[in-house]
Amino acid sequence: MTAVDRALIEAVLLGVVGGMISVQIVLRRLPFFTLAMTHATFPGVVLAAVAGIDLYAGGGLFGVLIVLGVLALSRRPAQAMSTAIGIVLSAGFALGVVLASTRDGFSKDLTAYTVGQILTVGTGDLIAVTVAGAIVAALLLGAGRQLTFRAFDPGGYAAAGYRPVLTDLALLLTIEAVIVVSVPAAGAILSVAVLVGPAAIARLWTHNIPAMTAIAVTAGASSGLIGVHLSTRYDVAAGGTITLVTGTLFVLSLATTTAWSAMASHHRRSRPPAHQTPPKPAPAR
Repeated sequence: MTAVDRALIEAVLLGVVGGMISVQIVLRRLPFFTLAMTHATFPGVVLAAVAGIDLYAGGGLFGVLIVLGVLALSRRPAQAMSTAIGIVLSAGFALGVVLASTRDGFSKDLTAYTVGQILTVGTGDLIAVTVAGAIVAALLLGAGRQLTFRAFDPGGYAAAGYRPVLTDLALLLTIEAVIVVSVPAAGAILSVAVLVGPAAIARLWTHNIPAMTAIAVTAGASSGLIGVHLSTRYDVAAGGTITLVTGTLFVLSLATTTAWSAMASHHRRSRPPAHQTPPKPAPAR
C-alpha cells in the first residue's frame, strides 16, 4: 500500500468519524469547545517531547485533564461553560508556549502537530481512526437519544432523572479522542474543520438528525477524498486543502439553500390563497 493509498483511506475514515461526531458538536453548540481542545492539548505535546514519548499520546492525556477541568469549572454556580472553556484555553495554550520556549529544536515536530502530514500516516494511524470511529458509533447507538434530549432540553433532561455530568463527560471525552486521531491528518489547528464543518453543511439542508448525520458523513468523506486528490496533484498541503474543500462545500451549500428558500418564499407569496378563487372573466358583449 502506497503513502497516497493510506492517505486516501485515512481521509475517508476521518471524514466518516468526524461527520458522525460533528452533529453532536453542532447540536450542543460546542464548536468553540472543539477549537479550544485542539489548542489546549498543546502543553501535553510539549511535555511529551520533553519526556521522549509519543506526541499524540501526550496531547491526548493532557486533553483528558482539560476536559475534567472544563467540567469542574462549568459546574460552579456562577461559571458558564463558555467562560470555563475560555479560561482553560488561554491558560493551557500559554503553558504550552512557555514550555516550548524552554526547549530547542522543537519546531519541526510542532509543525507536524499543528498542520498535520497525512501523507506520512501509517497503519497505526488507520487503526487509531477506526477505533475512534467504533467509540463514536457505540456512543451514538447507545446514548444517541439521551444526547439529543440533553442538547434540546437540558432542564428537562436533568428533571427526568438523568445525570448530565456523565453524559457531558462521555461526549467531551469522545470529542477529545477524535481530535487526537485527526491530528496526524489535519493537525491540531485545522482539525476543527473536520469536526465542525460536516455538520454545519448538513444543517443547511435538513434538521432531521438521522438525515443530518448521513449528509455530514458524506460531506466529511468527500472533503477528505477531494482534498487529498488535489493536494497530491498540485503538491500542496493536504490538511489545508481538506479544510478549504470543506469551507467551499459549506459556502456552496449556503448559497444553494438560501437561493432555494428565497425562490420558495417568492412562490408562496405569488400564489393566491387556497380559499380565494380567481375572478371570472366578464361576459362578452
